[in-house]
Amino acid sequence: MTTKLSQTRTELRRRVAELTAHAALPRERDLAEELGVSRTTLRQALRELLDDGLIYTIRGQGTFVSDTRIAKGTSLSGFTEDMRARGLSPSSKMIETDAVVAREALAVELGLPEGSLLYRVERLRMADGAPMCLEEVHLPADLFPGLLVENLDGALYETMRDRYQVQVTVAQQMIAAVVPNQRQCKLLEIPPTSALLEVRRIGFDSRGRAVERAVSLYRGDRYHFALTARRGETG
Repeated sequence: MTTKLSQTRTELRRRVAELTAHAALPRERDLAEELGVSRTTLRQALRELLDDGLIYTIRGQGTFVSDTRIAKGTSLSGFTEDMRARGLSPSSKMIETDAVVAREALAVELGLPEGSLLYRVERLRMADGAPMCLEEVHLPADLFPGLLVENLDGALYETMRDRYQVQVTVAQQMIAAVVPNQRQCKLLEIPPTSALLEVRRIGFDSRGRAVERAVSLYRGDRYHFALTARRGETG
């Protein structure tokens, strides 16, 4: 059973990779017969492809090939690393940079006195030239002197590490589905009915300092998060 499932999964992935986005897969009965497996095995393999975001189903119509989606796991990596790992060419378009004062919640999140100076960087992140994510990052100015005169079109994490010897080693993240506003729709080139994945992150360095606060808005049709949950020893 395990071997059959593995073979079926591999063959389905190969076929899906050769099809265009939104192409229909054969009916379950026909596909199971063609692959020489039971419908139970086929459904299990299809479920794994569905969980990986490679296919989607429409009740009463069938199963279809998903548009290209980027899977983001729980490992701590930046956008540039994620895209390179998937064979895509990452790039950024600078939207706005400025110096701001930390107020209320923002100061609390970064563990700074209210009124501390922050650098704010807003960028449009792209993969193979297509808009993928709108990102706004706040960084403590004391840790990154002269940051705003640096070239920030590349990997910000690399600049933080190589230029300032500051590296994010742990991050707290919150993920939510949000509705885009008119400005976000224009920048990400999406219709108003689209959904965005909002990821709020506080990044800490090895000394336990909060060194970044980021809000990233990912296109819901191009990105999904893959998470692994484990049951604890008790409970």
